[in-house]
Amino acid sequence: MQYSLATIRHQGEPTPAIEIANRHYSLKQVAPDLLEHASRPGLMGLFDDWKRAEGRLAELSDQIAKSDAGLLSPQPGTDDFMTPLQFPSKLILGGANYYEHMIKEAKIPNFNKEDGTPVFFLKPPTTSLVGCGKTVRYPVQSSKFDWEIELAVVIGTRLRRGSEQQASDAIAGYATGIDLSARDWQMNPKHPWKFDLFTGKGFDDSCPLGPKLVPARFVDPTNLELQLSVNGVIKQHCNTGDMIWSVTELVSLLSEHVTLEPGDILLTGTPAGVGLASDTYLRTGDRIEAEIQGLGKLQVEIIPDVATSTTPRAG
Repeated sequence: MQYSLATIRHQGEPTPAIEIANRHYSLKQVAPDLLEHASRPGLMGLFDDWKRAEGRLAELSDQIAKSDAGLLSPQPGTDDFMTPLQFPSKLILGGANYYEHMIKEAKIPNFNKEDGTPVFFLKPPTTSLVGCGKTVRYPVQSSKFDWEIELAVVIGTRLRRGSEQQASDAIAGYATGIDLSARDWQMNPKHPWKFDLFTGKGFDDSCPLGPKLVPARFVDPTNLELQLSVNGVIKQHCNTGDMIWSVTELVSLLSEHVTLEPGDILLTGTPAGVGLASDTYLRTGDRIEAEIQGLGKLQVEIIPDVATSTTPRAG
């Protein structure tokens, strides 16, 4: 039976959960052995041995669905879904990876994949990742705050300089992600090179992710519909078939430069329809809905950044 994994704010605490047929169960109650001796908290603990954990959950899913044991009560609402993986080691993003986006918006009509290479950059995982709800603080340093829906890939096994087949075998699952950008900092005229991916992309709350992690066995990443709307108006609508480099190509190429470790997250680029193309940007109070076929709907709201806190938060 198909299942997915989520981290849910339940009784005020981040709670690892398994979802089957739209019902959510406490993972600690239905499969306590998978987490009790884990080296990392929450769902990250499954990545001590992802293949064993995922295989066991697949075996248990029918049994879990026939019982109310471990069933969360009340069932979670939209705003209860936190980012599925709380503290991954690496959060890597790919860019310039959809043909329509490159041709129509980047104005490169003769783009040739064979002469190019993917763009990769990092976001700080502990401060960038947030889940559903009123989780995204408007970056007060920016006035050009933009959206990008992206397919997120979660790595399940260590990979270094891997082939495409090895890359495919290393993928644990998929999720819906949003790469938020401060375009006026990304293309800052004061910067020596007029371009800065760190300040333009790596700010706090800049990577909503969720609402769930769907294991790779249930997903065909080559044919997924993506759609993002702002305040109910569709801005992006595309299929992963328009990717320039496939998921396995991206993972393989990335592994040439960095060792990918269990629980690492890679976002795979955005299709056409970003705000930069129309000079239209996000404001406080805006609601974003990002949905990828079979991976759930990620809903966030832009809120004012009214205070500075020294306490780490996991959205």
